[in-house]
Amino acid sequence: MSITDTNKIDIVAARPDSSIVKLVITDHLGWDDFEGHARLLQDKVNTYLEFVDSGQLARMQTPKIPDAPELHIALVLQRPTTKAAEEFFIKVREFLAAEGIKFDVEVSTFAG
Repeated sequence: MSITDTNKIDIVAARPDSSIVKLVITDHLGWDDFEGHARLLQDKVNTYLEFVDSGQLARMQTPKIPDAPELHIALVLQRPTTKAAEEFFIKVREFLAAEGIKFDVEVSTFAG
């Protein structure tokens, strides 16, 4: 799954010794088509919010989700960003912060 599968959750990561739960979006696309890419990310984030708000995350058995998780949506990029993308990430981060969710952007170093 990836950013193009806008109605699916890519990865849910949690550790038994931590209250942090990461909902990971894997992103293999370049930013040549900023508008299209931003729209995909917005749709994917909305899917993740629905996943949390509907209680689906809390009902997961594997991985075990803590009772009061510290939620992070992590965007894992395989390609470099642009200035416009960085500015968009700021808006996403602010929007999610109002929902009590952190937004992390990571660049994958995996070349496989």
